[in-house]
Amino acid sequence: MARGFHRFFKEELLFFIFLLALFLTITALVLVLISGRSRRESLLLEYEAQRIAAALMEASRDGTELDGEALEERIVGFGIYTSQGAAVQRFGSAPPFLQLPGNLREEGPLQAPILRFHEERRTLTLIRWIGMVPGMMDMHRRMPRMMRPENLQLLFLELTVEDYLSARRTFRAAGFLAPLLILLVIGFVGYLYHKNVLYRKTLASQQQLAQLGEASRTLSHEIKNPLSAIRIQTGILRKTLPEGSREDLRIIEEEVSRLSLLSDRIGDFLRDPVGKPETINLDSFVREMILRYDRRITYTNEAGSVVEIRFDRQRLRSVMENLINNALESQASSPEPPPVQITLSTSRSRAEIAVLDRGEGVPAEAGEKIFDPFYTNKINGSGVGLSISKRFVEAVGGALRIQSRKDGGTEAVVALPRGNPPQANPSRGNP
Repeated sequence: MARGFHRFFKEELLFFIFLLALFLTITALVLVLISGRSRRESLLLEYEAQRIAAALMEASRDGTELDGEALEERIVGFGIYTSQGAAVQRFGSAPPFLQLPGNLREEGPLQAPILRFHEERRTLTLIRWIGMVPGMMDMHRRMPRMMRPENLQLLFLELTVEDYLSARRTFRAAGFLAPLLILLVIGFVGYLYHKNVLYRKTLASQQQLAQLGEASRTLSHEIKNPLSAIRIQTGILRKTLPEGSREDLRIIEEEVSRLSLLSDRIGDFLRDPVGKPETINLDSFVREMILRYDRRITYTNEAGSVVEIRFDRQRLRSVMENLINNALESQASSPEPPPVQITLSTSRSRAEIAVLDRGEGVPAEAGEKIFDPFYTNKINGSGVGLSISKRFVEAVGGALRIQSRKDGGTEAVVALPRGNPPQANPSRGNP
């Protein structure tokens, strides 16, 4: 089983590494596509602004009106200025004097057009040297006098670009939301895979328990037959042997009983843990149980009211007897052992039964191993009692914890839900 779980863990780790690589790859591709689309829209807008500027210059030189109402509606301002920034012709939002940006003054006609967005006005402004387009820069080098700044003019153009700005906001939102959406999808796939791994682990564990159960039933049957024969023969020998030899027979009988009990406990561990739940009044149940232990147990109901749960009565009796017997045995070596304490308390959704003793406590090296089948630190213990108890309690959604007490001893707490537990699987049957 350990090798199987290790295989599941390695498989799950590799799958999540693959999901991380897939997330990074898809996110990078999506961001590249969004960035490319945004850049394409920006270039198209720049081209459109240059085209409108050229149309305005042509119309200004010829004294004609622009062709198209839609084009006129997009133009917020237009102006032509001297190289020093003084207006030659302007209308709309074009300023009376154009403040030249530093790079326009420093680089002169070689400076590429300047584009600026104004979010509050939802417009775009274009400032460029008239006649200086990328294809004419070589002409500037061949005819320096003709293309000197003092012999050129500046163009100012402001256009409405509400559609472009809305698209740009969409691209920005997509750049943020797309990775988040991809993460959610891949995370959901990872969650489904993790649930599938847990299901396969549970299925593998149940299959192994089913195989162990079948082997246990066969082994129990094969063991009990010779044990019965041994009991019969020891009974005959007890009647025929002299008194001095009966002590040896007593040892044989004790070991036979121990083997028979161990076989029964293994069967308890492997059988259906839910059983037949019924409504149980915990206060009455505990009071009835402690009557079997004389006055070696004290009981306190801290809940102060009737506490009811649903549990298989025989399985709950097995759990409590196991915890109480362990507590009594841990104090057996004390000359005057104090009574074992049992307390019943409740929270909003749970009922808790605590069994407290002043014995040796839980060994530091034991930890969670105390719930492992066949783990025991007792000479005559079978090591399956706590495993059975934990299995019964967890089958109904409860929890069993065992820990050392502060001033010595052990505290065993059974926490049970105050509701309906899972129903028994009808195909498995009950003992």
